[in-house]
Amino acid sequence: MLGVSTKSSLGLNQERWKKVRHVVLDMDGTIYLGGRLFAETLPFLATLEELGIGWDFLTNNNSKGRADYVESLRLMGIVVEAEQLVMSTDACVSTLCADFPEVRRIFVLGTPGMKKDLGDAGFEVVAEEECDAVVVGYDTSLNYDRLCRAAYWIGKGKPYLATHPDLVCPTEMEIILPDCGAICALLESATGRKPDQVSGKPNPAILEAIMNRRELAAEEMVMVGDRIYTDMRMARDAGVLGALTLTGEATREEAIEPATAPDLTINDLSELEDLLKSSRLSPL
Repeated sequence: MLGVSTKSSLGLNQERWKKVRHVVLDMDGTIYLGGRLFAETLPFLATLEELGIGWDFLTNNNSKGRADYVESLRLMGIVVEAEQLVMSTDACVSTLCADFPEVRRIFVLGTPGMKKDLGDAGFEVVAEEECDAVVVGYDTSLNYDRLCRAAYWIGKGKPYLATHPDLVCPTEMEIILPDCGAICALLESATGRKPDQVSGKPNPAILEAIMNRRELAAEEMVMVGDRIYTDMRMARDAGVLGALTLTGEATREEAIEPATAPDLTINDLSELEDLLKSSRLSPL
């Protein structure tokens, strides 16, 4: 039985769900929490394969590089191709190429994995030399010297990009994990500047890029995530179905607020699995 549906007892109508050809999944809070894979994840992915529905992972969390994620998912039992993993770093690269074509040398507040991904995209990541732009991500390797250097270049007026707006990273631990948005808030206090561009979720461009690459129409895709202000807002702005799972940050009370209510609210992935199965069994 579905936990909550905000449009109908089966989450909109069967016709639209039957059109779904591709599922985009947030990661932390949606398929796992911290290091714990949800029991529903592997059966859900198996059902997508059985139904002929494609899938990608989409995460704002760039504290790991692409290769690190591929390996960590493999250890959880999920075999994923590198192209199925879309990150806020990718969105930032697209923003740099489209809006700041003159930028080649970047100062990065980010982990070694994030720096490698930016280097693989053709940018020169600098440490002490003058940069063309500053890029800030979820830097779990942050130290004070690099923070000061980033603030200096931002204060000098260099283009300044954030990969995503998340203030904290979900965790099961009794601790708060300040994320990219929190680091940017600190830098704003020091420099008086907000980022010139924020590229990851909820910016719909990252979802639209997946649609273009997969040759999908908006009605053929569903975005699944645990955050209303990133995952569900992006789905709404991109015109795709949004399925909010209550396995992460969002609460049931937040899910029924009229201004932000998603197309569908589920307790976990097993409920979306049942819905997709039933949509295939019912005639149009």
